[in-house]
Amino acid sequence: MSAASPSKFLATFWGTRGSISTPGSSTEKYGGNTPCVSVQHRDSRIILDAGTGIRPLGLEVGPELRAKAPSPQHILLSHTHWDHIQGLPFFEPAYIPGAELIIYGSPQKESFLEAILRGQMDINYFPVEMKELAASVTIREVGDQVISIGDVQIEIQEQVCHPGGSVRFRLEAEGKRIVYATDVELNAIFEPPEPSASMDRLATEYREFISGVDLLIADGQFTTEEYETRKGWGHTSIPLLLRVASEQGVKQLAVFHHDPERSDMLIDALWHEHAPEYRRGPSPMNVFWAREGMTVEI
Repeated sequence: MSAASPSKFLATFWGTRGSISTPGSSTEKYGGNTPCVSVQHRDSRIILDAGTGIRPLGLEVGPELRAKAPSPQHILLSHTHWDHIQGLPFFEPAYIPGAELIIYGSPQKESFLEAILRGQMDINYFPVEMKELAASVTIREVGDQVISIGDVQIEIQEQVCHPGGSVRFRLEAEGKRIVYATDVELNAIFEPPEPSASMDRLATEYREFISGVDLLIADGQFTTEEYETRKGWGHTSIPLLLRVASEQGVKQLAVFHHDPERSDMLIDALWHEHAPEYRRGPSPMNVFWAREGMTVEI
């Protein structure tokens, strides 16, 4: 590859399920692990969330890290609900001497971010405490700002329409952009019971954040009918997500954070129902439902 040639920007899905892991024969295709996505560009690997999907990721990269001087493992947490952090104690690089884990999370948790992560490894819940890990663990609080990890620039923005809050990330390298924006109730923002300046501002911020991106990984946990009985739970209905993404010129949309009750057969049905509509028109958008083991090249 010549110096002028663009490098591959890869997103791999290790866990795509929301709320709770769902192993079993009915979820084999799309997977039952909770959220974890890795993004790779040149030598930079960035991990988005640490649900149970981070365990198979760790099993894959562990031998590589043991064979040579281990590179830092950068983990960006959208928030600290269990389904987004429960895989961290099972991440193999955490047990490799000389390895380094750098965990980024919202300052909205104040000093509690570190306490939350250490708390789930309390001896009453897990046999190994965080202080006993062989790897060095650094926890960094990051708010609305831009950071760089290797050659990837990452813009961070708080999301408020989720119980306890959450964070979205926009990753950019060589002009290619990936947005990871799970666990936000877009219906509350774009279809509020009463119009308000605050919701208008949140809608504008979201539109600008996702506008024209090459890949949007976004929360689409509910159907329209399901959402009616789950308002305030902090998740988005699928048709609304697709409409907003299309209006903003998103090139590819990965519907993510699948409801634990959603079987492979039901996800297939949703894909066939919604995706064809967005492949047509002057600005087609490739819509797909994220699947464990899938790698998307940007």
